[in-house]
Amino acid sequence: MNKNNRLCFRVALSLPIKETFSYAVSNDLAPALLPGHRVLVPFHNRKIIGYILERVPLDPNLELKEIIQILDEAPLFTKQLAPLLEWMADYYFCPIGQVIQRILPGGLNPTIFKTASLTEQGLQFLDSNKTNPETRDFLSLIKKSGHKRLPIPLKQAYSLRKKGLIILLDSIKKAFTKPLIIKFARPGKGIDLSSLLDEETRLPRPKNEIDFLKTIYKDAPILVSDLTKKYSNGTYLIKKWSKNAVLEIYSASVFRDPSGEMTLPATKEFELNKHQKLAFKQIKINLLKKTFSACLLYGVTGSGKTEVYIKAIEHVFSQNRQAILMLPEISLAIFMEGLLRYRFKQPIAIYHSGLSKGERYDQWIRISRGEVGLVIGARSALFAPLPRLGLIIVDEEHDPSYKQENIFHYQARDTAVMRSKLENALVILGSGTPSVQSYQNCLNNRYQLLSMPYRVEQRALPAIEIVDMKLFKGNPEVEIFSPQLAMAIKDNLDAKKQTILFLNRRGFHQLFICLACGQQAQCPNCDIVLTYHLKTNHLACHYCGFHTQPPKICSNCGHSRLKAYGFGTERLEHEARDLFPEAQIARIDSDTIRRKGQASQILKKFSSQETDILVGTQMITKGFDFPGVTLVGIIAADISLGFPDFRAAERTFQIISQVAGRSGRGSQKGRVIIQTFNSEHYAIKTACNHDYEGFFKMERDLRAQLSYPPFGHLVCFRFKGNNKTLTEQGVRQFSLEAKKVLGSWPHGNSRIRILGPVEAPIAKIKNKYRWQILIKCKQVKLMQYFIKESARLSQKILKPKGIHFTVDVDPYQMS
Repeated sequence: MNKNNRLCFRVALSLPIKETFSYAVSNDLAPALLPGHRVLVPFHNRKIIGYILERVPLDPNLELKEIIQILDEAPLFTKQLAPLLEWMADYYFCPIGQVIQRILPGGLNPTIFKTASLTEQGLQFLDSNKTNPETRDFLSLIKKSGHKRLPIPLKQAYSLRKKGLIILLDSIKKAFTKPLIIKFARPGKGIDLSSLLDEETRLPRPKNEIDFLKTIYKDAPILVSDLTKKYSNGTYLIKKWSKNAVLEIYSASVFRDPSGEMTLPATKEFELNKHQKLAFKQIKINLLKKTFSACLLYGVTGSGKTEVYIKAIEHVFSQNRQAILMLPEISLAIFMEGLLRYRFKQPIAIYHSGLSKGERYDQWIRISRGEVGLVIGARSALFAPLPRLGLIIVDEEHDPSYKQENIFHYQARDTAVMRSKLENALVILGSGTPSVQSYQNCLNNRYQLLSMPYRVEQRALPAIEIVDMKLFKGNPEVEIFSPQLAMAIKDNLDAKKQTILFLNRRGFHQLFICLACGQQAQCPNCDIVLTYHLKTNHLACHYCGFHTQPPKICSNCGHSRLKAYGFGTERLEHEARDLFPEAQIARIDSDTIRRKGQASQILKKFSSQETDILVGTQMITKGFDFPGVTLVGIIAADISLGFPDFRAAERTFQIISQVAGRSGRGSQKGRVIIQTFNSEHYAIKTACNHDYEGFFKMERDLRAQLSYPPFGHLVCFRFKGNNKTLTEQGVRQFSLEAKKVLGSWPHGNSRIRILGPVEAPIAKIKNKYRWQILIKCKQVKLMQYFIKESARLSQKILKPKGIHFTVDVDPYQMS
């Protein structure tokens, strides 16, 4: 190939490598290549999957390797999305290729693996009588494997290749998620049904044959599977008439429908009230500018934020642009899709991790083709490849679910703001209890504050009362239900109204303890006590999945005086059934919605008022509108105050306010009863008074004193190792070296603070010993530079000891 007759593209490799690489491609191939395409490229004697980021100028003096193959007909993400992915890789310290892999639907990427074949020399060695049984065994395995995955360790394979006995090759296994291909039947060309039926009446035929033909000519195209279900002799009839060209059987790809049942279909359009109109007016002004802006829509629970969202989306559609609506829970995304599908003529896509791989693939392809106007989903919906993005809505923006905690750490709310900035879109952050960070951004004029301080139709906020559970300490009969709450539930049932009981803890009992020595039943893999589940009669670890039968004797002292203490949602449901046997009671938590569609079914029954009492964890606090609910009971409201996290008070305030907001959303005023042992805590007191401003001022002052976000940046270095002693030694050595690096910088110790190292609050999970270091810094660039220096230290100090090092920028979970 003529070197000058080439173009150059920058490629991100699907490897743990921070850098990107330039590859050449011929002018013939280049027109088909766009940002977002997957390609196969050579890299260090291997074939690697890469992602095109952009075209770059070709330097004729460089010896560039060439792209081997384009793997897709069309790009998998838009060119507008590429800068966002690079920003995420830089800010959250994750290799760009792996960032792209994480945002693409699972099952889409082909896999590359090694295969081997014997050389002539290898075949001769195998047939010879040379006494090297290990080599002969390896060669025999390779010969038997054909072109399948390499059956021996790579180390041995490289040794055999060096001796000239085998050839190693890279093979590609295509992605296992593909379009769903289905067979259809339709009338043959030029066939007149009337004439055909006249002829058939003179011939012997099966009784249902005429009905069969009429069905196809009336309903075509029709699924072949539907025909074989409807007609017992369908296979015979299809074969007979397709052979005569009366029918045409053809295959076509179809999209899998992930929406399922709608929870609460709604077609009614509401007239906006004064505050809704003012909020929408400002949103409309921002949308008309077609430049970046960020709004915090602060509306109390029940103030009608959803109607404002709908108006904003409609206006985006009128501009021929597209929108993303993000929600913190999958169940809420399904609920919202049911509401909005009836309000918009534009096609809607739903996208979240609860879909099957095939459904996610189909939705992604629909979106990338520009076939939808609105994408609804949880965190992952943020990366929907919409080419004409005009609006991103992050509902319940305060919710910690927007922080991705597994593998690749990122904050979806903050990333949504950055995507809007890069694509000149409007981002609306909506909440009835805004995060301290977002509200402070309004005070700093980074975001625009849109306030909706009253509920729709002037409905009153619920009356909230506190029950101090210290008054009942030592009384086992009042462990879960105080007399006030029990009486309130009874009165609500008598009035034919609905109740929500909230407890942010799963299981039946939280402790299984020996009364003789105090030993608690603990997970053998994690530094955590096991939770008892009554339905399955087992103790379970909610971190690693370990489960076992309850022990009959104590493993520590041998006594049989074992007893379960504490309670979770399973026991709360059980006690409620005992106390109110006539009530219809349901529970919604991660133990009851393991199968697809279960959450939707539970919520649908509750919304249609077939259920009297709904017991649940924090997933019932978010955005659901149940007009029949007039009572909310919050059990153990202070659980979240005990979390080892500087946001504990904020989360407690938000949880209480949000779950309280489910009450009284209909025509009757709501009531909320909070049971707590910390009735004087400012988070609980301000939540009871619906006083966000009061809470914010106290919380802001505390954080300002300690330089916690939003007055500084935090990074958490996490360490995991297999050996307890080696892990501690390695982490302490790393910490000393990191502090030396910091001390060598001018004013380093005053600009960055290193807190730790300390054992993680849960010191062992899945047999891995865990430590952490917290970094405080006020400058983003300085923080990023220190992270890079620390990563170099980790390669030198930690990797040889087998200690895994991860970086969590803006951490939300300190456990």
